[in-house]
Amino acid sequence: MADDAIPCRRIILLRHGHYERIGDLGDTGWGLSPLGRRQAVRAGKRVAQLMAASSGRFDGLYASPWPRAAQTAEIVARELELNTVRIKPYLHEAIPVVDPARLDFGAISVGLDPTHPEDRKQAHAQVEKIRDRFFRAPRRSSLVFLFTHGNLIRYMVSRTLRLPYEAWALMDIAHCGMTELRVYGGGFEALIAFNETGHLPPSMITTA
Repeated sequence: MADDAIPCRRIILLRHGHYERIGDLGDTGWGLSPLGRRQAVRAGKRVAQLMAASSGRFDGLYASPWPRAAQTAEIVARELELNTVRIKPYLHEAIPVVDPARLDFGAISVGLDPTHPEDRKQAHAQVEKIRDRFFRAPRRSSLVFLFTHGNLIRYMVSRTLRLPYEAWALMDIAHCGMTELRVYGGGFEALIAFNETGHLPPSMITTA
């Protein structure tokens, strides 16, 4: 079925490439490793294929301000011969939300202390800001790419599937893995693909 048969907004979330926590620079300083740059090039070629196959309007590349995500987006943009990556502060990594009691299908242990209710509230506010910007019911088909981080992608998936944010701990996302969520004309949402890594050879698939 063609993209424009039913108005559909395709939101493709890409986790940044591999990076190394070198020194004490922290999240606002750590950038891609050589492997991460190679992963990003592969991701760029896959994004080009997706764009070529889509009949919907291309709404741009958006990225977290943290270097590993912004650099991934910039490498993809070069593969697409685009000059613009839109940096959005609300796409930075989200706080790990831990409250086993919220998972109706059984408590889990992720090796982290339960988070304060304010932390959950903060994560929710961040997710809703992204949804307010990108998840409105569309009048025509479009395609947008968000370059961000693992926790936030898992929260976005959880929100679409009507799961508690704590369900993030039951998912994993590879570096430069691609996840697609769709919003249809009536506001219905669906998870189409999760953590796609077919654009990477097995030797280049990393998660941590």
